[in-house]
Amino acid sequence: MRTERREQQNLNLVTGTPSSYRGESREHKETYQTDMFPNRWTRVSLKAQDKSFVFQNLLTHLHVDSFKEAFKALDGTKAQGVDDISKSEYGENLEVNLLNLEQRVKSGTYRPQPKREVLIPKANGKTRPIAISCFEDKIVDWVISKILTQIYEPLFIKYSFGYRPMKSADGAIKTCYNSLMKNKRKYVVEIDFSSFFNTIPHRKLMEILGKKISDRKFKGLIGRFLVGDLISYDGEQIPSEIGTPQGSIMSPILANIYLNEVLDQWFKGKYASHDNIMVRYADDAIFFFRKKDTAEKFMLELKQRVEQFDLQLNEDKTHMLELSKDNHESFSFLGLTFYWGRQNKRKVLKVGTQKEKLIRAIREFDVWIKTNRSRMKLKDVWALAKSKIVGHINYYGYAINNLKINHFYTEAVKSLFKWLNRRSQKRSYTWESFLERIKYFPLMSAWSKLKLKQLGNNFYEN
Repeated sequence: MRTERREQQNLNLVTGTPSSYRGESREHKETYQTDMFPNRWTRVSLKAQDKSFVFQNLLTHLHVDSFKEAFKALDGTKAQGVDDISKSEYGENLEVNLLNLEQRVKSGTYRPQPKREVLIPKANGKTRPIAISCFEDKIVDWVISKILTQIYEPLFIKYSFGYRPMKSADGAIKTCYNSLMKNKRKYVVEIDFSSFFNTIPHRKLMEILGKKISDRKFKGLIGRFLVGDLISYDGEQIPSEIGTPQGSIMSPILANIYLNEVLDQWFKGKYASHDNIMVRYADDAIFFFRKKDTAEKFMLELKQRVEQFDLQLNEDKTHMLELSKDNHESFSFLGLTFYWGRQNKRKVLKVGTQKEKLIRAIREFDVWIKTNRSRMKLKDVWALAKSKIVGHINYYGYAINNLKINHFYTEAVKSLFKWLNRRSQKRSYTWESFLERIKYFPLMSAWSKLKLKQLGNNFYEN
């Protein structure tokens, strides 16, 4: 196995000028450097193309230049950590702060501060804990995540879509549809992990990282983020002994690295073929099989495989079903329900917004307009309402889902009419005048109306 030599590890742009270019203009030199020497991230990625390559001395990439890049990339409007320091406050003395941060990281004295827990409501009435880091910790978190992404991106399989460059939920949905539309891979296995992000074992995660990264200091830095304390919603300081904190910038890439080992590479080596396909988005995964006995064998071995890596499946949501033209089975993935239904006089594979997601979206829009109708100017309310409607359509807007899209749009318009008429004691609109306003200030862009996304090789209209 090849090991990266230290003298090969400087991935910054070359600052010296080749001897043959010493007499050239400054512009010519800069053009030469840009063309001939890719930036540090590209060079890490190029080395990672060799799947047997092991990285060391990665801590050299955590320096002022990469920290500045992280500072520019981070959103300054996000919630603040336990130190209450915002991006703008940190940036007031940026150069000094980043030089000090680099010194602490290189010397090994840097320690992430405790994270602050915030509870986010879920559709099922439960809450999802999100860990809010201090801004300086987000800078280091961002750079580590960037390094890990460059190293592991070439290792991930084609049908892993979650939290990856140039990948999206839309790609996962289209892959599912294309895998099912010919009714040949009709045995579907749905799986669901029990609290996946909160149960990833640190030791086994570090063992997996060790296959590609031999730099102990770099792995130790990742470990400090994993075991950092959490200030709970109730104010209690809790040490983290397991899991990757949701809300952490590197959490998605660490989850992908772990599941790539647990699921993706195992499935690829043992089951993947033209007849058997898997589609994964983060910890949501669907498997399609042509033969029932293969699907049943996979179900048995899957449970053993998951337990080997100290994960647990949610038995209530993990099951096999037969999705075919001859039955009424269905499954939901990434907020959309797949099922076979009639289109004119024939059966076609359909996709519709998941019932629970549609109800929740309508309810949330109604609550939002009720709460904010009098807090801002009408033009601002209208603009935000449009952005919410278009955002919903951009995600769920498939041509074969236009009934559910129209239903959401209709209910959103009704909510607007209802609550805008209650901005004051005097009624603001009749239904006719409200429709006239929509005509001149449309709530749905022309693209949303006319170019809904296609699935498969056909364009179906419900």
